Amino acid sequence: MAQNNLVVKRNELIEGNYSLSAVAQKVAAAVIAKVNPEAESLPTIKLSAREAIELLGISKQFFYREMDKITDELGRILIRHKQLDEKKLVKSNFFLRSTYDDTDKSVTFEFHPDIEPYIRDFRRNFTKYQIRQIRNLNSKYSIRVYEVLRKYHPIKCSRPESYYEVGIDEFRAMMGIADGKHERISNLREYVLKRAERELTEKTDLTFKFKMLRKARKISSIRFTIYHNQQNIKQETTNLNEPEVFTEQEEQLFIDLNTVIKGIDVREVKAALKVYSIEVLQEAMFMYFLAQTRGRDIKNPKSYYFGICKKLSDQHEPAQNKTTTRQLADELLDEGWAKELVDELADEDVNIELRSGGF
Repeated sequence: MAQNNLVVKRNELIEGNYSLSAVAQKVAAAVIAKVNPEAESLPTIKLSAREAIELLGISKQFFYREMDKITDELGRILIRHKQLDEKKLVKSNFFLRSTYDDTDKSVTFEFHPDIEPYIRDFRRNFTKYQIRQIRNLNSKYSIRVYEVLRKYHPIKCSRPESYYEVGIDEFRAMMGIADGKHERISNLREYVLKRAERELTEKTDLTFKFKMLRKARKISSIRFTIYHNQQNIKQETTNLNEPEVFTEQEEQLFIDLNTVIKGIDVREVKAALKVYSIEVLQEAMFMYFLAQTRGRDIKNPKSYYFGICKKLSDQHEPAQNKTTTRQLADELLDEGWAKELVDELADEDVNIELRSGGF
């Protein structure tokens, strides 16, 4: 497994409350890094012994001896997290089941359905990091601190420093610190915060300073100042599974299109944005909406919509667009509407008429 593979999680999961050993967190991260967030469904993920050994930096003997315990731990864990777009606290299992194959010493993981949106819906509010950054972290708290701080100081953040303030009780919950453990502030400072500070500075691309803040003479919160750790930053490589990020305008376009044209997905909008300007896509959406409200029989909504996009774009770049429209269809040729669009282009007969004032 490439150590530059990206772990990508929705922020609701990043800031969820759970307690996992350091090894179990690394295994979970390795499995998530193998997920293609743009796949139509969440697949089962096979983690080979070689991949796990490379990731964890352990011996084969340790892997064979401990993997049974690790899968038990991952199977039992409940993650407390905020439900997407709702003010509800949910408890979910991370994995539905794991299967150990004694033939090749691999483990296959199946995610719990509740977790799917948190590792596949990355139009907004997600955190990503290179899996190699947590490889050598020994403390389970250091791994959690790294994930949480990376949310506030992303990999490509242009700011020299970022700030994050969190209440003591909330921080303890996010770290999965059990009741009765590290209750004294001095212990929390020494065994969680200072250890994480040392480990991250020595071993990752992120470093931080922290300050305990008082309210009414009592320590009530922690303020982190987060920096890129320049001494440990290496040249990043592009990962095929890295999700493309929408701008705010593009994200609103997707939301609007998804409302008007049922079933249109992120992949199709990304492909269209490579071919047409956002203005063309917005105008075509408005014309589609007019046709729909005026009772036009639209048998294939996607083909009809992208036919409008082609006509609008032809008015400005007729020669260029014939090629680029074919490229859009070719990229999505497994879709029925895209095949129709190719046939229409071949016949030079896209059955869309644009007239002043609408349809």
